[in-house]
Amino acid sequence: MKQTNTPATGNGRSPKKSFLDQPRKAVSGMIYSGAIIGMLLISLVFSVTVAVLSRSLGMTVDEISQTQGYRYCSYLLYQIVYIGIIAAFMGIYKEKPAQFGWKKTHPKYYLIGIFLLFGLMFSLNYVNNCFVAFLGLFGYTMPESSLPSLAGGGIVGVLFVVAVLPAVLEETLFRGVILEGIKDCGTVAACLLGGLLFCVFHQSPAQTVYQFICGAAFTLLAIRAQSLLPTVMMHFLNNAVIILDAKFKFLENLPMGGQIAIYVVSAVCLLASLAWLIFAERTQSQAESAGQNKMKREIGPFMYPALPGILLCVLMWVLNLANGLGG
Repeated sequence: MKQTNTPATGNGRSPKKSFLDQPRKAVSGMIYSGAIIGMLLISLVFSVTVAVLSRSLGMTVDEISQTQGYRYCSYLLYQIVYIGIIAAFMGIYKEKPAQFGWKKTHPKYYLIGIFLLFGLMFSLNYVNNCFVAFLGLFGYTMPESSLPSLAGGGIVGVLFVVAVLPAVLEETLFRGVILEGIKDCGTVAACLLGGLLFCVFHQSPAQTVYQFICGAAFTLLAIRAQSLLPTVMMHFLNNAVIILDAKFKFLENLPMGGQIAIYVVSAVCLLASLAWLIFAERTQSQAESAGQNKMKREIGPFMYPALPGILLCVLMWVLNLANGLGG
């Protein structure tokens, strides 16, 4: 989206800007808040619909929540919001997918992404377990998984709604539309902000540390690759491995020696891939730093419209934490 100065009218005044006519940073903030508000609204509609069905079918809400239809809908609802937000953005601001990351990149970034994901999944799994154990000291219990049935061909449907759609749509939002508006704030700021936005977006206390680091690392890779395709691959593989492990239990059945070996190798992969992205891929970031002025690096234009969404996410995070402590 190209921003240009607005020409003055005949009386010397600039025409009044519409609410949607904003700088690119502000647009990214609006997209973030819009996605959060859309998620809350569709959740409210879904809850009311379930309550009505409960009365009409003579079933309790708990009974309905155990059905496969309910479980699939609970995953698909947010994907519908993401599709609507992305479509609205493209329609209003006339940006094509290639302008926000859907473009080819060097094959090395896919290889780096695989090593990075291996490191994140297994090294951070240990860190995340420690964080959950810390929350457990205060009485926190993790909510049970509510995946649809993985029996028979059900795994195909689960892979589609839990791995394929979130990988494509969440990466388009975070490492595409939103990142395109904030990456000129500097690589470090964009990565930290990307981690913050990603972890509060999921509103999961137990996954806070994991999702923050994943969000920051995914953002770094997208910036270096100048494409979101490697992170789409990583996001899909991350979710797919979790689903396949829930089905086949191949990680749970590893002997202790195998688990230790995986942790060690994954830690090496994580450190090596991050070191490469941070130190060996600095050319672009150095050029950006030299060419950016203070005004361009300001984060305020993004934060003001993004703040409603961030605050709503933090509120939901706190409520989910309280629910876990009460459980």
